[in-house]
Amino acid sequence: MRAGEQAYLRTRLAILNSRRRRPAQLRALLELPEDELFAEFGLDSMQLDQHAIDLFEQSQMQAWLEELNTLLRPLNGAERALLVQWSRRYEVLNLKALVRGKLSGLSRAEIEASLFTLPGFLTLDLESLLNTDDVMELLRRLKDTPYHQLGRLALRRFEEQQDPFLLDASLDQQFYSGLSARVARLSEPDRTAMRNLVGRMVDRHNLIWMLRYRHNYRLQAAEALFLSISGGLQLTGAQLRRVLEVPTLAEAIERVPPGMRALIGDAHNLVEMRDILVDDLQHQAELALRSTQSALTSVFAYLLLRYYEIKTGNAIVQARFKHLPEQLLHDALFGMQQEVA
Repeated sequence: MRAGEQAYLRTRLAILNSRRRRPAQLRALLELPEDELFAEFGLDSMQLDQHAIDLFEQSQMQAWLEELNTLLRPLNGAERALLVQWSRRYEVLNLKALVRGKLSGLSRAEIEASLFTLPGFLTLDLESLLNTDDVMELLRRLKDTPYHQLGRLALRRFEEQQDPFLLDASLDQQFYSGLSARVARLSEPDRTAMRNLVGRMVDRHNLIWMLRYRHNYRLQAAEALFLSISGGLQLTGAQLRRVLEVPTLAEAIERVPPGMRALIGDAHNLVEMRDILVDDLQHQAELALRSTQSALTSVFAYLLLRYYEIKTGNAIVQARFKHLPEQLLHDALFGMQQEVA
């Protein structure tokens, strides 16, 4: 990236970051009366219903995609490819919504209402996929998209066992594997700085989701390992195998590598472990945003933190709208309903 492009990128990033609500500001929202809280998010409490809340949440993630599009403009080559892959998470979410809608027999209009409007640099043809008759045809249509390998694999798995869980797991695996592969193609200092963040994301996904597959969904260790991702920072494939091969969750936690084991401390369940690892990821992103020499990592760190800001704000609005107890409302700051990062 040329000096002028770096200056543009860092200026745009500084402007966007100045608008981001920090954790203390989000916590302060909990003290506001209901009307003032909703007004902070541009919502009218007199006209609020679940449909309006759903539209609000979708608009927030659309804003995130628009910010990513702005920050993507001066980037090219491997740097651009990495951020495009990062934004493909919303293609993945659209594919999941399409699959769920087809399996549930929803109308085209009902499915379409749940989809994100994607920026022009993403190429998934939603119109074509919406016009398919069933999941099998939808998967066949992926052959001419960046998901062609997934389409073949998922189609074979779906023919053997029509389980939407396996489709979801396969989509997540392709997304994170693609992200790790693009980190490996970066030059320094981007590669090391990005691996510190993406590697932690992969570690968290591998540990939490593979343990869920093993102990909640009752997959065999080899089946769970097959759905894991390479490119972790602290948790290697061999270490993950050792974690998965024991019969109980308590034994599995004891086998977590020392660095991650020290981090998760006294956590005894997957939700606690996930929240600790998310907090650690956000802490590392804050450090990167303040001090990294890699402009790409600064952008990625901002988008990561902005994502969690949006998810936390959405959780607060949902909790207050549903009149949940105050403690649950406070817990909404940390309870991520959808782990994109």
